[in-house]
Amino acid sequence: MNHEVQENVDLPIGQLIRSARQQLHLSQYALADRLAAVSGRPTMGRDRVARWERGRQIPRREWRQWLSAVLQVPPERLDAGAVAARQQNRLGHAVVTTQSPQRQTTRRQQGTPALLPVFRSRVQAGILAATLLNPHRAFSLTELADHAGGSLASVSKEAKLLEDAGILVTRHDGAIRLMRAASGKASLGPLTELIRVTYGVPQIIGEEFGRVAAVGRISLVGCWAERFAGVVGPEPESIQVRLTQRPNATPDLDALNAAAARAQHRLHRPVRFTLVAANRPAGRRAAGGTGRVPPQRNGPPIVRIAPFDEPTAPVGESWRPGGDVVSRLVASGQLELFSGPEADARPYFDVATNHLAAAEDVATRSAGSAFVLVCHAANMIALGLLAAQGLRPVAGGTTDVTSQCVVAQFGAQFGHVELLRQRQLALNFPAGRDNRITTQDVEAAIPALEALLETAKDLALELDLFA
Repeated sequence: MNHEVQENVDLPIGQLIRSARQQLHLSQYALADRLAAVSGRPTMGRDRVARWERGRQIPRREWRQWLSAVLQVPPERLDAGAVAARQQNRLGHAVVTTQSPQRQTTRRQQGTPALLPVFRSRVQAGILAATLLNPHRAFSLTELADHAGGSLASVSKEAKLLEDAGILVTRHDGAIRLMRAASGKASLGPLTELIRVTYGVPQIIGEEFGRVAAVGRISLVGCWAERFAGVVGPEPESIQVRLTQRPNATPDLDALNAAAARAQHRLHRPVRFTLVAANRPAGRRAAGGTGRVPPQRNGPPIVRIAPFDEPTAPVGESWRPGGDVVSRLVASGQLELFSGPEADARPYFDVATNHLAAAEDVATRSAGSAFVLVCHAANMIALGLLAAQGLRPVAGGTTDVTSQCVVAQFGAQFGHVELLRQRQLALNFPAGRDNRITTQDVEAAIPALEALLETAKDLALELDLFA
């Protein structure tokens, strides 16, 4: 039995898998081969192992059973690691930082970039952003994979193409392959400027606003964030930034305006910021579970990509939109109030996460089944937000109550819930034209729902029992 891994009870499951694999002297490819053999699923590959170890995906229970058998780790330890990983994601650890601006909110990183579709892929754009905006630094393939959000295989392929084009140069430090931007090429200047005003936005926003004292969190929101996350739409006219101030501290508005002016000069695009209050309570409600608000971090603030605008309390105001809609639905008997341990969003969000992972797995084999899972995930996201407030639909009520509430309370971005509900109803009639679900439908829906789930997790931390 792997006793050393047993003792690391608080490690996220990705670190547990990596530690156990290394102790058994297995490569990621070897582990994938063994899992494919014991599970009987030949589609199991090294990329999935890499996503697990980097924390980009949490293995489902069935895969944790096979991992336990192959890695000789007790299943309860892996289950605890999965809980730790979900908690880490819930507390906002899987975010975009100023040092790693290209880590995105969706697992689908290798499609054509919506922000600048002239690039071959998001991975290529991420590599260029890392290297061209940091010309005096060399990156290993692992570091580039972290920046670009791709597998080592895809990063190695794209880096080789860029090297052949003379954009990157390579040197070796022992067994490590290091890549950096080439120097002395006239064509790199315009390319760097193009990258700076597109995929370089998180780094520049972090550099400028991160200098201002009392800024606790930086979020990129609005149209630009949607394009960055891969949501197709119009070209963003401006960069929208939401700044959350640290508790008991107020940033200097002159310093913020100066930071916005510097960023605007560097990005050649208007930069607009909104300052909001850090209005999270000291802890979760006593009746609603044991979840705690994450402590404030020291050091430079995090740059966070929020593809859908999040309602947050402006300084000096109390945020409670949609209360009249909820009150009306409660009074009419379509919603009911409850409290206690069940008033917790986390189980609903966990189910939504599992549905989206399963949808991604079966999309190529059965697009219709995958789409039904996506629709169920959307409903679970909405039910989780209601549960965090001690609200739930009454059995036998109208089916659109959940979507009515979340749209009224949290904004039009949750209109996805109602659209998917209506589409799912159409699927109940197989002879109709609206049930022709394709793989492209699923691939377009999953990233949007993943982004909506992350938004919902943040919102749930802000909520208390509805009154």
